[in-house]
Amino acid sequence: MRAGKFIASFIMVVVVLFGAGSAEAEQQSEQKSGEASTPKKACFRVRDTRSLSAVDDRFVYVRCIRDRHYLLTMDNACLGLENSIAVAVSNRFDRVCSNDRAWITYKEFNQTRRCGILNVEEVSDREGALQLVKERKSGSSGSNGQEKAAAPEGSGSGGR
Repeated sequence: MRAGKFIASFIMVVVVLFGAGSAEAEQQSEQKSGEASTPKKACFRVRDTRSLSAVDDRFVYVRCIRDRHYLLTMDNACLGLENSIAVAVSNRFDRVCSNDRAWITYKEFNQTRRCGILNVEEVSDREGALQLVKERKSGSSGSNGQEKAAAPEGSGSGGR
């Protein structure tokens, strides 16, 4: 009889624990669905690449097969990348992921240049990539740009 009560108690504890775990997992999935607009870290295969285009000297948009889209963030500003030709992705392996020492090569004024890839993020499409770049640029330089714009107005009106 005691063994039966023990087993029933054990089963009850297991049910409660699994129930709490599934509720927690449900809350986490709801939080993640609310954060669906944030891009997720990703990897892609080099041979699946269909096109690459530089957004500016720091970001490159990649379109792959099966309607997959990625935004690459370079580890430094790659001078001349925005106006370059013949952009290509290179890696020692077939896959390119964040921080795996992959790089892009590009031609600028008949000179081949190389720039490291810091981050690979999956995005919805080209417009999503452009929007993300715009948000990052305004977030990193938005306050500085406002301060620079405010300073000349304040000094100009005070002096006259």
